[in-house]
Amino acid sequence: VPLFQIVKDPKLARRQGAFVVIAAGGRILKRGQELGRVLGVFDRTLKLVEA
Repeated sequence: VPLFQIVKDPKLARRQGAFVVIAAGGRILKRGQELGRVLGVFDRTLKLVEA
């Protein structure tokens, strides 16, 4: 199972945005018209998690 899915749905282009980033659990993280803006969700600083 991928951690994130990037989906393009042209039917939603005029309403919610054609591009969607979906998390592994099915939660929508970001919607938008432009792919670059939607991918901005990954530009946040990453945190180091120790196991």
